[in-house]
Amino acid sequence: MKNTLFNREFSKIKQNTFNIEDLDVQGFCDKVVGYSSKSPEEKTSALLELDTLLYTMIGIESSLTEKRETKKKSRVIYRAIKSYNKSLGDLFLQHMDPDK
Repeated sequence: MKNTLFNREFSKIKQNTFNIEDLDVQGFCDKVVGYSSKSPEEKTSALLELDTLLYTMIGIESSLTEKRETKKKSRVIYRAIKSYNKSLGDLFLQHMDPDK
């Protein structure tokens, strides 16, 4: 497995059993965004990999609470992207599905 920014940082917050409520997405985002040696593209890639992982963990048996928590954490990721790329972050936030 390639040692990408995502893999390095996700290994620090990875859980034995995936639980969306306990996953420290804010900490992950803060760490990734804080790297001055990484390009905005590398940061965006790492953040979107986490976002993808969150949504792939949602299944037909996921509760409404888990789905809402995933969406909240996704919003945290998009705001982190917005902190260094306003137009892209705004675009992601604008295109989120409306709350139900």
